[in-house]
Amino acid sequence: MNRFGLALSSLILVAISVDPSSGQPAPDRGAVECRDEIGPVAAKRLAAQCRDASPATHPPCNAANPCAMMRDEIERSCRMFQESSPLPVDLCAAGHGP
Repeated sequence: MNRFGLALSSLILVAISVDPSSGQPAPDRGAVECRDEIGPVAAKRLAAQCRDASPATHPPCNAANPCAMMRDEIERSCRMFQESSPLPVDLCAAGHGP
C-alpha cells in the first residue's frame, strides 16, 4: 500500500471512531450504558460529578456513556488540577462515586 492509501486508511479509522455530535471518542457499541450498569439515579449523580470536575468543553459526562468513561474523566481532571487548583477531596478520593 502506498503512503496515500495508508494515510487514507488511518483517516477513515479516526473518522469512524469519533462521535460526530460531540467530537469525543465514540463509546464502544458493546459497552453497557452507565444507567443500565448502576441505575439511573446513581448514573445521573456520576454524570453531575463528572461535569463538575471536567474542564472539557464536551466532556463524556452522560449517563448513556459507560460509567468507566465518566470515572476516567473525573480521574483525569483530578490529576490535571492536583497542583494548581485542587478539586474537592470528596470528588477526587480514590474509589469515590457511584
